[in-house]
Amino acid sequence: MIETIKCADTRSIHESYVFPAQLNNSQIQFGGETLRILDANAGLAGVKFLPGNLSFVTAGYDHVQFLSPAQPNDILTCISYVTGSSQRAVEVFTKFLTTDTKTKEVKVAFLAFCTLIVTNKIDEIHFPQLIAESDEEKYLLETYEERLKARHSELADNKTILGHLNLK
Repeated sequence: MIETIKCADTRSIHESYVFPAQLNNSQIQFGGETLRILDANAGLAGVKFLPGNLSFVTAGYDHVQFLSPAQPNDILTCISYVTGSSQRAVEVFTKFLTTDTKTKEVKVAFLAFCTLIVTNKIDEIHFPQLIAESDEEKYLLETYEERLKARHSELADNKTILGHLNLK
């Protein structure tokens, strides 16, 4: 059983070129394509973090921010890694960077946190302790509890909203 794991060892990286078929009517990458890449990449980070006997599902995304559009001829780099865990939940941070192929300028295009929920029985779940190395990783691990509290509050709000939804 793995007792500790570095954030970097959970890192999953996806790189691709922004092609015309992936553009919306504003000639920037379609948001659904970004979310498809996010979900797959975050899942890979989860697989790298979790012991092999554990299964999980994606439960939600928060702090989703489209900051800068991915445009034709950009290289898109999606980087995901685990930034926290508690009970059944695993948090994965994801950032998308764009690199302009002409100027080589790099921009942060998108940020999000993904929550994965382990579906095994609670007594089967053991998460390794995360070790942060970079300043970014240290900051994200140090602020995990704040995001977890906000997530619990949002879940309570969602239950209230669900109680008022019309199912017709």
